[in-house]
Amino acid sequence: MEQKSVVIILADISGYTRFMLENQTSAAHGQVVITNLIESIIAQVDIPLTLQEIEGDAVFLYAARESASDDAAWNETVEEVSRKLDRFFSAFLAGSAVATESTPCGCAICRNSDQLGLKIIVHVGTAVFHSIAGRPQVSGTDVILAHRLLKNSVPDKEYLLLSATAYALMAAHLDGEFIRMSETYDGFGSVETRVRLMDAAQIAAREALYKLPPAEFDAALAVYRHFANAKNVARAIVAQLRNPIRPFTWRERLALVGELVVAPFKTRVIHWRAATAIRRRGRMRTEWGPLPKR
Repeated sequence: MEQKSVVIILADISGYTRFMLENQTSAAHGQVVITNLIESIIAQVDIPLTLQEIEGDAVFLYAARESASDDAAWNETVEEVSRKLDRFFSAFLAGSAVATESTPCGCAICRNSDQLGLKIIVHVGTAVFHSIAGRPQVSGTDVILAHRLLKNSVPDKEYLLLSATAYALMAAHLDGEFIRMSETYDGFGSVETRVRLMDAAQIAAREALYKLPPAEFDAALAVYRHFANAKNVARAIVAQLRNPIRPFTWRERLALVGELVVAPFKTRVIHWRAATAIRRRGRMRTEWGPLPKR
């Protein structure tokens, strides 16, 4: 058992549960969309960050101070981690923009995919490193506080929130305006935070999609086709049949089985319609008009 200084990061996707609950199609498609967005965030994880755990719709990461006496190495670690925070948002926004603009599907999760948001919580403190059943664990009061910060009073769905200790170390490496806020938690009392709102970045990412050169535009659509394929959709349908997000009626379960059968054919049509519709439209879907409700 060892105690180290750590930068703790929690990246949490929000705003989708109510859409997934609408019907069985939304539940399956939502699982595909969320899995893809989580994978887009994880793809940005490299040294000095370590992926501790995927906690449902959140990713738990940390970077540890390996030497208490090496201030230069710790400062370099803090700077590297600070730079990566914007990469997480960029990866999420790029994936979300393509899904929002490309999908021709009218189910609740697809037609409202622009309502998905990413909130990133960052806290700097100490953690205890140990193992349970041979699996490495990171725990302690600062890990608990980081998780408490996920429940906060920030009204927006997309933001970067730093605790006071995190902001003190990382502010010099971060761009944008941070708002001073405060939260109160049992056992911790008043906790000062700094928040940078990111809502404008989502619209900018969607607008940027239409400004890409043809080759990059096709590459962006290829990302959508890669995750919205028959195999992933079928896997999500099976998962919902086994562990549904809510109890399904027998009709809904039967409809899911039907979707499982037609998934290979349906995804081909979706891919073709996505490419043709987005090229024909040439502007953001929300400006063109809402997708029909399914």
